[in-house]
Amino acid sequence: MAKNRKDNRGRVLPPNVSQKSDLRYIWRKMINGTQYVLTDNDLNELKKKIITKESQLQNGIYSDIPKATLNEWFEKWMDIYKSNLKLTTRELYTRYWNNYVRESNIGDMRIDRIKRVHIVELYKELLENKELATATVHTLHVIIYGCFEDLVQDNALQSNPAKKAFSRIGKRPAKKREPLTVKQQENFITFVSESPTYRVYLPMFSFFLGTGVRVSELMGLTWKDIDLFQGSVSINHAMHYTNVNGKMTYHVTTPKSESGNRDIPLLMDLRKQLVHLRDIDNLTGSHGTATIDGYTDFVFHTSKGMPYSIASINQIIARIVKRYNQQETETAGKENRDPELLPVFSPHILRHTFCTRFCENETNVKVIQEIMGHRDISTTMDIYSHVTKEKSTEIMNDLGNKIKIC
Repeated sequence: MAKNRKDNRGRVLPPNVSQKSDLRYIWRKMINGTQYVLTDNDLNELKKKIITKESQLQNGIYSDIPKATLNEWFEKWMDIYKSNLKLTTRELYTRYWNNYVRESNIGDMRIDRIKRVHIVELYKELLENKELATATVHTLHVIIYGCFEDLVQDNALQSNPAKKAFSRIGKRPAKKREPLTVKQQENFITFVSESPTYRVYLPMFSFFLGTGVRVSELMGLTWKDIDLFQGSVSINHAMHYTNVNGKMTYHVTTPKSESGNRDIPLLMDLRKQLVHLRDIDNLTGSHGTATIDGYTDFVFHTSKGMPYSIASINQIIARIVKRYNQQETETAGKENRDPELLPVFSPHILRHTFCTRFCENETNVKVIQEIMGHRDISTTMDIYSHVTKEKSTEIMNDLGNKIKIC
């Protein structure tokens, strides 16, 4: 007859329970080919966990989960554990999964057979062969890790195979987001303002370059948010155009973070642009008449009254840059000089450009952080430090032309 195990206090331990050298209690039991493990520093608390676990297993709550594929568990995980996510975050999780996991080697693998090596292999494939940015792979890692971690917390898995998987891959150098130079910014705005075709977009680009708002914040801006008399704009919501249940849909969300709620003073030139835009809307009868989640009267809108999407703004920028570069190339050829071409850029680059100009002319980093709506001041400092470093080189070079030192 097997001798009953006892703990360091002489108490007889329950079946399948032992005490480790660090005095923790551990319960191990093999059920239907799967080993379950529970630990606790307190024996009575462990007994409660054992009763709960055995009840769950008896009712079949967890018995089949380890045998499910990762794709099957992801769907259940999103329904059970991630049902309270923001719509935009749910869309991002689903999009990343569908793009990078669903058709991968681990997508249709049984959960209990997935090892860390499989996850590392996926990350390396995405990083090296698919050439994804390191930040993109890290976002995917957060999703995969969370998907497994809830199984661990529910004691359906002994350990998380995604643990430390991201730290085992190399890092691709992040692509540096370059703001427009002062000259590029001037050339872009001058071309738009003088173009019969594109000057209708001048107020929108002036707003980007005069406030530094995120594109989703500009998309959702209503006239109610703008105080032309006081000269300020209230940023208190954002607009998104995303795939919801297979259909592209507009919806409004709260700002990215609490720091996203902010009031931005309007530059005088921008106030004039906004007054002109409102007068044109009133004159033509063209208004942002769409109603999205209770919001209407959008400041920037299509001829049909609908808000812009990120894709449509990108397309507008691409068309303007293409036409500008064609015209500048022709002009430079006639003038026998090198053309001053514009790069193709995104709305985010316009935000980055504003922040760069701001940093070039303002030393109070806290003010810059508040205007930009940066949650973490380190984001502001990264840009500020880069700008001031370039500025110091410019100042020293200029100084070298003015003083004699040798």
